Amino acid sequence: MSSAISRERILSVGFQIVDPALLSSDSREKYLKRKEAIELKLDNCTGSEIERITGVDKSEQTRLFKRYTTLNESGVFFGESALVPGFRIKPYQRVKPPQFKHTEAQGGLSGVLGYTLEKHPEIAEKFEKEVFRRDFQHGHGAKFSKKGLCRYFYDLCKAAGVHTDEWPLNKLRGARKTIGVYIDTILQNDFKRAALATGGKTALTHSKAGTGWIPLLEDFDVYDFIEIDSWHADAFFVIYINGDKRVKTEDVISRIWMIAAVCRRSNAILAIKFIFSSEIRAQDLVDLICEAYAGEWAPRKVLNVRDMKYTESAGMPCYALPQLRYHTWGSVCLDNAMQHHANNVYELALHTLGFATNYGPLEQPARRPKVEGLFKRIAANVFHQTVSTTGSNPQNGRAESPEKAAIHYQVDVDDALEVMDVLTANYNGTPQGGANKGNSPLAILRGYCLEGDYILPRTHEAYINSIALGSIVRPVKVTGSIAKGIRPRIKLDQAIYTSPDLAESPHLIGQLLSVRINPHDYRKVKAYLPGGVYFGVLTVEAAWRNVPHSVTTRRLINRALAKKEFQIMEGENPIVAWQKHIRANASARNNRETRRLQEELQKATWSDVPESQEPTTDSAMVSTSELWRNLAILR
Repeated sequence: MSSAISRERILSVGFQIVDPALLSSDSREKYLKRKEAIELKLDNCTGSEIERITGVDKSEQTRLFKRYTTLNESGVFFGESALVPGFRIKPYQRVKPPQFKHTEAQGGLSGVLGYTLEKHPEIAEKFEKEVFRRDFQHGHGAKFSKKGLCRYFYDLCKAAGVHTDEWPLNKLRGARKTIGVYIDTILQNDFKRAALATGGKTALTHSKAGTGWIPLLEDFDVYDFIEIDSWHADAFFVIYINGDKRVKTEDVISRIWMIAAVCRRSNAILAIKFIFSSEIRAQDLVDLICEAYAGEWAPRKVLNVRDMKYTESAGMPCYALPQLRYHTWGSVCLDNAMQHHANNVYELALHTLGFATNYGPLEQPARRPKVEGLFKRIAANVFHQTVSTTGSNPQNGRAESPEKAAIHYQVDVDDALEVMDVLTANYNGTPQGGANKGNSPLAILRGYCLEGDYILPRTHEAYINSIALGSIVRPVKVTGSIAKGIRPRIKLDQAIYTSPDLAESPHLIGQLLSVRINPHDYRKVKAYLPGGVYFGVLTVEAAWRNVPHSVTTRRLINRALAKKEFQIMEGENPIVAWQKHIRANASARNNRETRRLQEELQKATWSDVPESQEPTTDSAMVSTSELWRNLAILR
């Protein structure tokens, strides 16, 4: 390279530096002389002057400067590293073909792999694809065998025209060591692809963390980022179809979904919700956000599990610190699951409550580390310690006959939910390391609330009341016909709604009304005229009117009817018919639906009961389950 390269260009491109203190004494002395010679050359000193001062002759100066200004694979100059004695700026390249060798002869094969690959470049291209399994659509993570790859390398050599008397085909024992080193070199050139090829998607997921890059969003405070994610419990649980704790059944459920909202800065759990379905629905996410935002949690008055109790510092943020109710969030961190992109989730977060939505990629726990760490802790300390656990996978932690164990030991799902409620409340009051510096999540939030320099950004309660938090607003057309004698009504999810006022308003036929729906009680909706004026409450037709049900329940029933999975007899209540159907056709999926319906009916029933009259468990009937007393959280 020309010596016309200036110091300014070298500084702009960049160069590798060396700490001479780490070199041996002999190498250090030689290196320092070379470095001084290059520095003088960059200062436009003549070759004669440099030779007189450093003792490095002119030809050596030219060679060293060429090495110094050679670009490496990273796009910067080799710089000072090229001046270290014995340092290679390019790998050894064999020029002469290997000579004939007797069977037991040694040596003479330096650079033979590079010579072969340069002579037959198609071998390198095909072999690299095989090492990284680039042509694989499935099967990543299967046992990675260098021995099998070596055989494939020999086959490529034969196909490329390598003669049997040439390397590596002339080696009786093969060239596994040389090819093995070549395989390692290929893998080391692309960590991400190597992780997928050798360890499968689990290794690929882990490889996305610890990259060394500083996060784009690093300096944040309490409630700036709320992480939300879902996880399913790995265990079997018994459910009670009739709701009577004295009558045991053999109906079990094998999957309970859990979704949680966690503050990234304080590690506090804002809300946690259990879902009895095969997958998370968008409405479940809406309910979680509303619960975390409004903070309606309260400790259970009666605990069935022996030795289970809330600590003095336990609680959820809005219960322990009421001033955090309706505290605005900076952003909700979600993954790219389909239900997270639902319109009602987007409208609630961005337009109704004013939160930004940060959609991180799937299967990258490092993007939501706090909520992922919480799920890992719950799995290790609770569900994987039960006698009916299925473990993280069939080969890791699965109990023997977990379904039979759930029935034999009566591993109640109610007790499991009680344990989780106490665990999450106690978690918020437990001191933690890391960024919390030995403080509990609630202590971090308490310090934030007491900070005099801050004004808590809270939403006014009048606005919360005006938006009916958690409700769904939908435009719907009024139908009817005076000529046919059909009174005005609206239709929502295959059910007719009307009211005495609407029935006497034929002028509204053909117009769009806005209806506000409580997603947990679909029997009544509030109607508003096109100008936003409140019109009144519309009630559903008789078939759906008597039993409380949610939007989700009606849609599930309508979908099952459309698929002709069951029938509703004339005059039969659809909810009751649906319950009979899923009980008569017991399965893991139907058992989860049974439990979901129980939760739904129980909440709807209690919502009309004053707080002082809410059902409580008689102390004489309290279960004293021993199944949970050995959990780590009780010690």
